[in-house]
Amino acid sequence: MKDNGKRKDEFYGRLSGLVFPIAFQQFMLSLVGASDAVMLGSLSQDALSAVSLAGQVMFVFNLFLAALTIGASMFAAQYWGKKDKDTVERILAFVLRFSLIISAVYFVLNLDEIIKLPAVYRHYKKYIWVKDLTTL
Repeated sequence: MKDNGKRKDEFYGRLSGLVFPIAFQQFMLSLVGASDAVMLGSLSQDALSAVSLAGQVMFVFNLFLAALTIGASMFAAQYWGKKDKDTVERILAFVLRFSLIISAVYFVLNLDEIIKLPAVYRHYKKYIWVKDLTTL
């Protein structure tokens, strides 16, 4: 009976070792969005709207990659339980290739916005806080 309690404690210890970093990552992701809103709220409504829109696009992209990796882990865990490591490696290689392709497509679709960044920087350089950031 004591052995079962010890195994539960070990399980919960391992589980918390996985859960806390994930929760911390999600907290930091939320904190970035909130800090963007606080910093840009005093600048202009257009700047706040632009950052909010970019955050929504990134959120959808992150959801897609999360769904892909969660599905892959489910399949990989099933084959890992069967001790079929070759199939696990093939699944993970497929997911890695697929996520790289999706990321490349996402990058190409947003390339025009990336090219516009220097012009946006020059536009906002007239604000004092941007000048202070660039002199660091």
